[in-house]
Amino acid sequence: MLVAARAALPLPEIHPASVAVELQVVRDDLALPVSVVALDDGSGRLALTQLEGIVAIVDDDGVRSEPLLDLRSRVTGREGEQGLYSVAIEPSARAAARGGRRMVVAAFTERETGDVVVAGYPLDDERWVADTSAETLLLRVPVPEPFHHGGQVAFGPDDMLWVSIGDGEASNDFLRIAPPTAQDLRSLRGKLLRIDPFTVDDGSDTTAYRVPSDNPLVGASAHDGSPAAPEIWAYGFRNPWRFTFHPETGDVFLADVGNDRWEEINRVHAGGNHGWPSREGPECQTFPDGPGLVDPTCPERSFVEPLVALAHLALDPRGAQAVTGGTVVRDPALGALNGRFLFGDFVTGRVWSLDLDDGRLELLLDTGMPLTAIATGHAGEVLLVGLNGVLARLVAREP
Repeated sequence: MLVAARAALPLPEIHPASVAVELQVVRDDLALPVSVVALDDGSGRLALTQLEGIVAIVDDDGVRSEPLLDLRSRVTGREGEQGLYSVAIEPSARAAARGGRRMVVAAFTERETGDVVVAGYPLDDERWVADTSAETLLLRVPVPEPFHHGGQVAFGPDDMLWVSIGDGEASNDFLRIAPPTAQDLRSLRGKLLRIDPFTVDDGSDTTAYRVPSDNPLVGASAHDGSPAAPEIWAYGFRNPWRFTFHPETGDVFLADVGNDRWEEINRVHAGGNHGWPSREGPECQTFPDGPGLVDPTCPERSFVEPLVALAHLALDPRGAQAVTGGTVVRDPALGALNGRFLFGDFVTGRVWSLDLDDGRLELLLDTGMPLTAIATGHAGEVLLVGLNGVLARLVAREP
C-alpha cells in the first residue's frame, strides 16, 4: 500500500525467537564468498560466487577444482564494494523454448572501466563450465563511485531476468543533485530491472534482450518529458544488494542497504517509488552533513512503505547496519519457520525472521558472521554465506 511520507516512526518491536535454530557449517575455507545458488541438475551441488571473480561448484566432497565460471580477467575488486556479485543460471526449459544454449548470467564491476556489467556466457550442461570467450553483453551501467553497485541477477518465476542496480553513489554531495539518480527514470541506477534476455540476435553483442511489454514504465515519461527507461520495474533504491521471490505468490522481497539511520526490507511494487533518497526507512531524510531535508517536498509525497525498517545501531542497539536478504523458508525440517522471510545483517551478523501474514519480527540468532547472502538450497534448506569464508546451513536446534 502507498502511504504518505512521514517524519518518523517508532522503533520496530523485535520479539525473541520462537523457534530454536543453529548453524551447521558446510565449508569454512572459501575465498570471499558473496552469494550462492543451487544447481538444478538434481545433484545437490551449489554454485558459489566469490567476490574476486570465480564461481565455484561446491558439493559434499568440497570445492571442485574447475570453476563454473572464471571472470578474474574481467572483474575488479580493488576498491570499495567492487567485484563479482552474483550469477543466475538460465532454466533449461527457458533455453529450450527460445532454441538456444543455456546461459550463465553474471553481474560484476568491470576491471577496465569500473562499470557495472551484466553479461551471459554459454553453459556446457555436461561439464558445468561456462564459456567466457563467448560473452553476450546485456547491460553496461557506468557508475561514478566504487560503492552501492547492487548487483544481484536472478531468473524469476516468470522466466524473465531481474537485475538490481545500486545508485553508485556514496558521497553526500550526490544528495544535492536534482533529480537524484535513484529517482531519475532515465537512469538504470537505483532501480530493480526486468528484461527478457537472449531474445535478440542481430549479430552483435549488445542489448541482446527485449523489454517485456508488461513492464510498468513502458511508454512512461521521465521528469523532463523524455522516455523513461522501460527496463525499470521499481525505483528509489540506494543499494539493493539482495532480492528474492516468494515461492507461491511470486512477490519480490528486496533488502536495501541504508545510509545514515535505517535499513529496509521491501515488498517491491511494480512501478513503485521506494523513496530513496527523499526518504530513508520510515522518515524523510535530512542531509547527514548539514541542515534541511534532502527533498523539501518529501512530507507531501507518497512512497511505498518498507515492510521492515530497522534503525542503525546508534539509534537502536538491537538494530542493523548493512542489511542483507533473504529467503522465504520452505525447509520442512525448520517447522514453524516455514513461510517466514529470513534476512540478516553484514555488520552485526544477526538474522531475523518476519511473519509475512502478521508482521511479527523475531531475532532468530546471532551468527557472528559478516553475512553476504541468505538463500535456499536444492532441497529447500536455508543457506547462509559469510565473507569470512563460511557457507553454513540453518538447522533446528536439538532440545
